[in-house]
Amino acid sequence: MNSIKHPNIIARAIILSLGAAVALGFVRFNYALLLPTMRTSLEWTYVQAGSMNTANALGYLFGAFIAAPIAGQVGLARTFWISLLFTGMLLFITGLTDNFQVLWTLRLLAGVSSATTFIAGAALASHLASGERSSLVLGLYFGGVGIGVGMAGLGLPQLLEQNADLWRQAWIVMGMVSLGITVIARQVALHIPTATKASIKTERPRFPTALFPALVAYFLFGLGYITYMTFVIAFLRSSGIEVWALSGFWVILGTSSFASAFVWSRLLEQTKGGQALAVVQSVVSLGAVLPLFSTSLSVIFLSAILFGGSFLNVVSVVTNIVRQALPVQAWATGIALFTVIFSLGQMMGPLISGALADRTATLAGGFMLSAGFLFVGAIIALFQKQLRYTE
Repeated sequence: MNSIKHPNIIARAIILSLGAAVALGFVRFNYALLLPTMRTSLEWTYVQAGSMNTANALGYLFGAFIAAPIAGQVGLARTFWISLLFTGMLLFITGLTDNFQVLWTLRLLAGVSSATTFIAGAALASHLASGERSSLVLGLYFGGVGIGVGMAGLGLPQLLEQNADLWRQAWIVMGMVSLGITVIARQVALHIPTATKASIKTERPRFPTALFPALVAYFLFGLGYITYMTFVIAFLRSSGIEVWALSGFWVILGTSSFASAFVWSRLLEQTKGGQALAVVQSVVSLGAVLPLFSTSLSVIFLSAILFGGSFLNVVSVVTNIVRQALPVQAWATGIALFTVIFSLGQMMGPLISGALADRTATLAGGFMLSAGFLFVGAIIALFQKQLRYTE
């Protein structure tokens, strides 16, 4: 019986995915829910609001550099749960201040710890996904981000509508939930067989130059998707969308993100090279541009389904490309390298979109530009050939 089909493997992947729910769902994406009230309460410009996610992306970039060396010294499991613990603490502290410089620094540090958590968790999931249907297990891990997004969508918009100052309590609650998740996820991480220092290659592997198209496509994905995830709630609120619809939109986006692993896994395993990356990134682009044409409920909910149901699969596809191209000992390093390039893109995205919004007094231009980046990335991904590592 193939181990990947064993329900215990699926359950462990889902529990491991709670780390991704914290690292990206809580830390980065739920900021979009809090941005409008924080911006109003703290009297920020769009550039200041966008710079918070730039700070987070800058920290994420640094975290991507140090994740593999740290894992090589202390092991994947310990890297995963210790950085997850620090992430939860930083989320908690974020709710205790309204000083711009302090908040910016906390977002920076949370980027470092969340990158380390996410990369170590992705490497653990890669070891867990060593059999058939590996795309399903990886998809479940990355889909965990949707759990974090969906949880926030159930209550945050309504609470913030009643009292804008509750953004502080929101950060504190997310921090407390993260600390609880750390306790649960730690037990699973420690029992994944290959999660030892000996399983991680400490020397730098030779990076296949044939992976360059995927690398460029991933950079453009980071540059494009982050505008949507940073400003979409602010854009919809400025369009007069009611709070219950915003809540529904965010829940649908998060639910679609988690469910997407089951929808895409078969297709992604049957496509070769960059074809899967091109298909998924095209759907992300379509989902990102839809709100510009209409903010009717049917259109924005379709946008949530298309974008939410595909954007995390870009990460899953790229991880699979790395797994196929590199030896198992170099997976953590390979994932980290791609994450560095991705982080450069998502670090630039909020600043470009925020500056454009301040200049034009609308977020529409940034959304159109980000959709363009995503579509160009999809075209470039078609040039990625399928690589299979052989000793």
